[in-house]
Amino acid sequence: MYEMVLEAPVQKVSSPAVAEMEKILENIYRNINIGLVNELAILCDKMHINIWEVIEAAKSKPYGFQAFYPGPGLGGHCIPLDPYYLSWKAREYGFHTSMIEASMMINDRMPEYCVERAARILNNHKKSLNGSKILVLGVAYKQDINDYRESPAIRVINELYKTGAEVVFYDPFIPEYKENGIIKKGENKLSKELIESADLVIITTAHTKLDYNLVQKYAKAIFDTKNVMKNIENRDNIEVL
Repeated sequence: MYEMVLEAPVQKVSSPAVAEMEKILENIYRNINIGLVNELAILCDKMHINIWEVIEAAKSKPYGFQAFYPGPGLGGHCIPLDPYYLSWKAREYGFHTSMIEASMMINDRMPEYCVERAARILNNHKKSLNGSKILVLGVAYKQDINDYRESPAIRVINELYKTGAEVVFYDPFIPEYKENGIIKKGENKLSKELIESADLVIITTAHTKLDYNLVQKYAKAIFDTKNVMKNIENRDNIEVL
């Protein structure tokens, strides 16, 4: 069937079970490696080492290393969910997927960790999260799309609400999103006034359509969880994950 509708070559396997396990393997491979780099990002922060620079250095090796990057968590309908399906199925066979579940725990906690880091940044400005205005840039689960299924950005927003912060968001692809039957509307425009009004700007999606120079120029403080502002020279108000 796939050969009739796809131009790309189709890899044939012996059964639907093998094909499904292959899909799960792909997504779990990414989940585990992202979990690894997220854990290292937390450690590097404690050691005052830039994890992004570490990854760039490791990428210079021409073999034996594939780059994965930290972030506020995992999103989409595959990578965050497939490991849970396999772990559930494995229990039918008396098998415990310890490595997979460890990576899931790390990735699932990243939104909370990002809020902890946000609190630390505000504390350095003699402010608390409670009562502060936070501008979240990006609610899509990955860059330049309008899909927010399982988006870690929304979990970051919800964790911020729990602290008593005032949260607004802007996403050029998602003017509003629906959660638990409630529609939450974003800001219409990323303006100088909107940026200046926030005590902290948190970048949770690496959209390429945003004017990050404008953000840097007018933001009091920025927490860049995607390192999307890496090429901006003036970094006095920027902290990366």
